[in-house]
Amino acid sequence: MQKFSYRLISLRKENKLTQEDMAKVINKKRSTVSGYETEGKEPDLETICLIAEYFGVTTDYLLGYSDERTHTEKVFFNDTVNFEQNFKNMPEDLRPVVSKCFDSFYLLLNRDTQLARSERLNIYQELLFTLQSLRADIRGRIENSDGSLSDPVALSDLMALQSQLKNEISSLLDRLMQADMEIAFNVKSDTNGELSSKSAI
Repeated sequence: MQKFSYRLISLRKENKLTQEDMAKVINKKRSTVSGYETEGKEPDLETICLIAEYFGVTTDYLLGYSDERTHTEKVFFNDTVNFEQNFKNMPEDLRPVVSKCFDSFYLLLNRDTQLARSERLNIYQELLFTLQSLRADIRGRIENSDGSLSDPVALSDLMALQSQLKNEISSLLDRLMQADMEIAFNVKSDTNGELSSKSAI
């Protein structure tokens, strides 16, 4: 449990918490937290889960079984490897199409990622999730119809889904433009002059 002690101390200090603060988080005494950090005292499973959840890390990371703080890091790495493998296996004439999609996606996110623009990034996330989830629903209904959409009710439901997709995408694009305007206005109004409106946009 030595790694657990090191990780607990590190996470606590990163978050500027005292042992007393940590004790309140896990509903224990300060001396108990001190025991976890210096005396090799072992917490119960419920406490381990509580600490991991509070700091947003996995229990494996907290206990020293993994150096990846979150499952997202591993999933992101695995997805990248799988994507590259699929890309190499696809017909050569389709690779430029995928490359252009990827380049456009990268350019869309990269600047706001560098500047940590949460306003835009949150909307991009909603936009992509909406597009993916509703398109999957529409595609699924079409595929499950066995090529026959003559039923008026089924066709009406399908068109309603398509209309919902259009409306939600349109609304998100409006929000994105609003975020652009707010960012530009706030930067222009910045009396410190640390950023220009050009660098924000």
